[in-house]
Amino acid sequence: MEFIRQIERLQLLNKLVREQRTGSPDELAERLGVSRRRLYVYLEYLNDMGVDIQYSRRLNSFVFVSQKLIQIDWRFEVLDPTELKKVGGGVQILNSFLIQNFLRFKRSNSTSNQLM
Repeated sequence: MEFIRQIERLQLLNKLVREQRTGSPDELAERLGVSRRRLYVYLEYLNDMGVDIQYSRRLNSFVFVSQKLIQIDWRFEVLDPTELKKVGGGVQILNSFLIQNFLRFKRSNSTSNQLM
């Protein structure tokens, strides 16, 4: 469930920064339930994704520097077997990819064998 906690932390971070009410770095880290160091790891990760967040002493809050904002969506849904058949992804995509590449490989090998 650590994955869910990570998403919840990012959602709370996003909300507090957007509302400009994070408090100091130590206060924000405490609200998120992480160390100050971990907070800066999150901020660096977001910066790498193009979202610049900096601390404003005047506002006593982290703020978005650019016009970019974060949108974090996820959902947890239990599917019955009939709904599960409608879901495309994971193994289906991998199998399709492997089959296409296998067929391409077979065609290229049969062409090169014909040339010999």
